[in-house]
Amino acid sequence: MKITKEAAKAWKAEYDLINQMEREELKERLQSETIEQSIKSYFELCRRMISISGSSDEPMELHILRAREQASLIAKWKLLAERLKHVA
Repeated sequence: MKITKEAAKAWKAEYDLINQMEREELKERLQSETIEQSIKSYFELCRRMISISGSSDEPMELHILRAREQASLIAKWKLLAERLKHVA
């Protein structure tokens, strides 16, 4: 199936609108969200991404390394947050 230039431009325009709305929503949320809430949201996003980041056609070693790296990053963010005393 071949996509025409017009269809591609129309899709891009729709994605641009969606991205703009998401940016506006993010700006509004960040203005009212505390640092603690923001960090907790980030950790939750990391946990979700870890659970879906693997692919069934990758070797198990890559899954293990990816999970280990993500756990390391989460630990570093938690340590930073504790040092800044923004997360209980």
